Amino acid sequence: MSYQKILIVTDDNPSALKAAICGYELARQLKAKVALLGVVEEALTEGNVDAGIFPKDAKHDMKQQMEEFLSNIEKEYSKGVKTERFAPEGEVKETVLQMSRTWKADLIVAGTHGRKGLSRLLEGSMAEGVLRDSKVPLFIVPMDKE
Repeated sequence: MSYQKILIVTDDNPSALKAAICGYELARQLKAKVALLGVVEEALTEGNVDAGIFPKDAKHDMKQQMEEFLSNIEKEYSKGVKTERFAPEGEVKETVLQMSRTWKADLIVAGTHGRKGLSRLLEGSMAEGVLRDSKVPLFIVPMDKE
């Protein structure tokens, strides 16, 4: 199989940053294109009306922050790799799966927190969910153990 289009799933946590770095390195080696995907989670865009933060404003601010974050990741790590950036709203797992189909990705690169026990049960595992339901191969980057 030829890996010419690599979808890198990222956000502002250390495991996702490590995945972005590894994804770009892989893309350089394979001379592949990259799509950086940062999902703006709908659940986090509800705002806080009591604090004067309305859902529309929260959504706009989070989307703008994600777009800036993706731009910074591209500037810092792409080193000439052709990159497209996407910051859609949605549930992370479903959005990753949809984007992999829409963009026709050959490979998905994602990080994992390595959570266990109760935190995994409560927060779930995006990487595991994508792995289970994806038609596209995954390159999972583990978080360093401290």
